[in-house]
Amino acid sequence: MKPVHYVLLLICWSFPAQGDQPHSSVSNPLETIVIHGQRPRLTAYELTQAELLDDVRNLDAGHAAASIPGISSACASVDAPEPSIRGLGWERVTTQLDFLPIYGSCPARMDPPTVYLTPEAIENLVIIKGLPSVTYGPGGTGGRVMARTTADPAQPALNSTSAHASATYNGGRDGFSVRAGGKVGNGTVEAGISANAIDFDDYESGSGQTVPGENRSYGAGATLRWTPDADSGYWLNWNGHRTDHLDYPALPMNATDVDSNILTFGSRLPVHGEMFQALEWQAGMADIDHTMDNDGKPNRSTMEAEAVTESQTFGARIATEWNFSPDADWTIGADGHYLSRDALRERYMVASGNTFYDPIWPDAAQGQLGLFIERTALFSNGRKLRLGLRFDGVDSAIGKGSEPLDLPLAVFGTVDDAYAYFYGEDARDTDRTEFLISGNALWEIPQTDNLQWFLGAGAVQRSASVTERYYSFAPASGGYLVGNPDLDPETKFEIDGGAYFSAEYVEIGVQLFAAGVQNYILETGIASEDVNGDLTPDQIRGFLNTDALLTGGEVDGNIRFSDHWRIPFSAAYVRGRDLSENEDLPLISPLNGRIGFRWDGSSSVQPWAEAIVHLAAKQSHIDPRYPETETPGYQILNLRGGFRLPCGCSLEAGVENVFDQDYTDHLSRTTVFTVGDLAAGEKVPMPGRFFYASILWSL
Repeated sequence: MKPVHYVLLLICWSFPAQGDQPHSSVSNPLETIVIHGQRPRLTAYELTQAELLDDVRNLDAGHAAASIPGISSACASVDAPEPSIRGLGWERVTTQLDFLPIYGSCPARMDPPTVYLTPEAIENLVIIKGLPSVTYGPGGTGGRVMARTTADPAQPALNSTSAHASATYNGGRDGFSVRAGGKVGNGTVEAGISANAIDFDDYESGSGQTVPGENRSYGAGATLRWTPDADSGYWLNWNGHRTDHLDYPALPMNATDVDSNILTFGSRLPVHGEMFQALEWQAGMADIDHTMDNDGKPNRSTMEAEAVTESQTFGARIATEWNFSPDADWTIGADGHYLSRDALRERYMVASGNTFYDPIWPDAAQGQLGLFIERTALFSNGRKLRLGLRFDGVDSAIGKGSEPLDLPLAVFGTVDDAYAYFYGEDARDTDRTEFLISGNALWEIPQTDNLQWFLGAGAVQRSASVTERYYSFAPASGGYLVGNPDLDPETKFEIDGGAYFSAEYVEIGVQLFAAGVQNYILETGIASEDVNGDLTPDQIRGFLNTDALLTGGEVDGNIRFSDHWRIPFSAAYVRGRDLSENEDLPLISPLNGRIGFRWDGSSSVQPWAEAIVHLAAKQSHIDPRYPETETPGYQILNLRGGFRLPCGCSLEAGVENVFDQDYTDHLSRTTVFTVGDLAAGEKVPMPGRFFYASILWSL
């Protein structure tokens, strides 16, 4: 089905019959669209734009998400962290701008989609770790990272002018990052623009190793809103990002030319019916083009390689709010998106003068259509019960299955032949149509003014991603990789519970979870063969279904000694097991946490200072089949402080990794070649001690 068909099928939902009886003004926007509430929340963690901008270290949504307990980062470059939520990462974590799912355009995961969501271009960032509302979209077995360009479409337009800007010098990178934004409005129409830029150099690890890290990138955004009355609003947003160069020490190539353009628009309208209360529709598209090559890598003298890849997404969403009874709200709607991905790598062999091509993503496409219904019942004492159910249909196909593979893979035949060779004849049929079902129940109870708790249970399904299903047999980091068209959908059954307690001197939130994943899609070694004819067996990785279990929890909070002093703390733990093979799952972060001291002054300049210790235990629960190795634990200290000036400016400075510790996160990826001072097979280390200073301004 073509992209336009998915969009048209959804647009037809936007013209429901309206009741002929007047209805009171809708005072609350659709719960599925706007997420408000105290922070920290039990079931969702929200960061407002002010909070995102306040931490100048947040280059993008990936950096911001990493500050939340239970979320770790996988890094091929320290400037492109990929969130992993409770042990589940990659495209298990759905990244959205407004309603639209965003997909990176690099098969090697150079560009996790969070890199395209920068603080100055969004209104808020919501991270879902546990059971998401079924109205948020399909998939998301690993959670969701959701950025909104308009927090509430029906909120009256700005009736003034606002602006912000910041510039940060990073001594460890001998470079700057800057960002700015502004809005102007007359109460009915509002317009906003934003921009950012990064110019970083290489960095040194705690042991003095030079790590390639050159980063030259920039972006811009624009938003237009119209709110003709108190209950309705229209909006349009464009978000653009460009990378001129970004080093990836863990990968065989660097990014040399990346362009992303994301457009979203929609409206929220009241409906004057007896039961039909409101309607919201959204539509959008994302176009991400990506070029990478091996210039600067040690194999450049024998092979000149370049890959040109693209990812395009079109989507639409309709949501309606109903009130069939005074004590319950219903949300009913549909969503859909169409994703196309194509990637071609060119390999020029210097000695022979021959050129070979690898159709890494062989003209792959996935289309999704979904229906959802959710009931939220309100009871006495503020108790709330949310029940949701959604159905999705997913079509997946490729257009280059019959394309012959080039040397040294020509012996395997075509793209389809290679699938069948490694996974059996059923894998030769690459067209897939799947029907998925997801649903959950969430019970939130404010026990007292100081204690709230929740308990939830549910299931969520996702289809295999384009890379998992269709990666064409080709060279990849550490050997060779081949997708599996015969993968079954992944199904996660989860129980999630927790409590939040607050008093005069303490606040603490605790969450526990257990998730069984049926048909967990495991990336693992599937064969060892001499593919390139050098008489040495090559590792071939692929994707298989297995059954898995993940358990763990998080705790975070503050201990307050006075209005000026407090101790923030957090900790997270997850254990993942492959039940089918009785092995540990790969890519699971160890026990980790943070603890520190924070002082906030009360003078007119609002001085503040904090010392935060980041800790991680040794990770010995590893999967040698992936393969991965143990990672030692670490403890690092960061110092920060600042104050406000009368002119609307603030100054901030800090020292990261004060004791210059040499450390790496467990999820950091390993190098393929010797680059900088790193040896092949070494995990990318994090920066050593460095100083930074920032100036921030707001109007």
